[in-house]
Amino acid sequence: MNTDNQYNPIELSKEYLKKSTLDNQVSIEQGFNVELYEVSNNLAFIKNFGNIAVFKNDTTGLLIDTGMGVSSLQVVEKLKEWGISNIEYVIYTHGHVDHVTGTEYISDAFEGTTKVIAHENVTKRFDRYKKTIGYNGIINQRQFGLPSPVFPNDFTYPDITYSDEYELEFNESILTLTHGKGETDDATYIYSNKDNALFTGDFFIWSLPNAGNPSKAQRYVGFWGEVLKKMSKYNPEYLFPGHGPLIKGKKTIKEMLLDTSNCLLWIEENVLNLMNKGYSLREIHSELDLPEEYYKPYLVSAYDDFSFLINSVWRQYGGWYSGTPSELKPPKLEDIGRTYIDMAGNDDNLLKFLESLVNSQKYKEASVIVDAAYSVNSELFSDIKKEIYLKLAGQETSLMAKGIYKFNHDS
Repeated sequence: MNTDNQYNPIELSKEYLKKSTLDNQVSIEQGFNVELYEVSNNLAFIKNFGNIAVFKNDTTGLLIDTGMGVSSLQVVEKLKEWGISNIEYVIYTHGHVDHVTGTEYISDAFEGTTKVIAHENVTKRFDRYKKTIGYNGIINQRQFGLPSPVFPNDFTYPDITYSDEYELEFNESILTLTHGKGETDDATYIYSNKDNALFTGDFFIWSLPNAGNPSKAQRYVGFWGEVLKKMSKYNPEYLFPGHGPLIKGKKTIKEMLLDTSNCLLWIEENVLNLMNKGYSLREIHSELDLPEEYYKPYLVSAYDDFSFLINSVWRQYGGWYSGTPSELKPPKLEDIGRTYIDMAGNDDNLLKFLESLVNSQKYKEASVIVDAAYSVNSELFSDIKKEIYLKLAGQETSLMAKGIYKFNHDS
């Protein structure tokens, strides 16, 4: 059933599974077109930039996540159309702003008091965000191609926090909240026994898991894999993902969860194996390729990137030193640039050499040189730098890599 008689996320997910690749589901384009799909008389899926689930008991609602603040007006309209007049609880799957910044507007739009439930680390996350508003704004601008930095300066903190597991009864269903590490250290997944439904938050996003974002705090590749394995044991009939369409079918869901789990565990195991043999980070990158068995439409590097997950494992277990001595205390870019120019004879010779690299499609090699050269003579090397990074962006599948390469270089 669907209140709009058009949007059917279950059928959409079936179509996705027939494809060999998928567009990024964690994208601006996927938000701001809010839809409500009724799964049963007391449970609905709301498509948003960050998805929302809503339970209904008569006219009282319980929300799992609240999405982005900018789409809250649409969410409220959908909830009221569905017969909700008050929101008793909001459960945060984690503290990322695309899942929690609709809380204040949505709760204020309904009568009564709303209690927010989350893992105890969500509070610490919000405190940290307040220290890094400017930095996170720049990340969002770069990652999503926004015209200017965007990040909220206020958050709705949880009223109830838990440590490992928490149970809540709502409309004759026991909702079991379980903590797990994955994209964040404050993540919660929820299981409803009455509906046999699993609410994963960003533990599942229809993409290679976002476990290696180069601009964010530590993420947990192996822990994430173990959490997904535990989830699969519920054998749910429905899976509500953090991003992308709703999934139905026990067999399909179990396969998707275990594929993703095995993929993450494979990455961690193989990175650690090479680390223990003394390989540097660069050497590990050259040694590892994702096996073909993980070439699934829901494991494509559309948002995060396989190579970034390697870095995440390295950082978690080995720190930030890459194993290459020259990268321990590198000289200033300007000093490296002057060295390249001296080697070439002059600025114009180095520019010609960079042009030859571009003509040979050696964009990565050229990028190392042009960053340094640009720091010495930005006017001369500006155009070639822009060309190099736009070429690199065009070769990438992940939103994160594209965003970094294109930042300040959009044509």
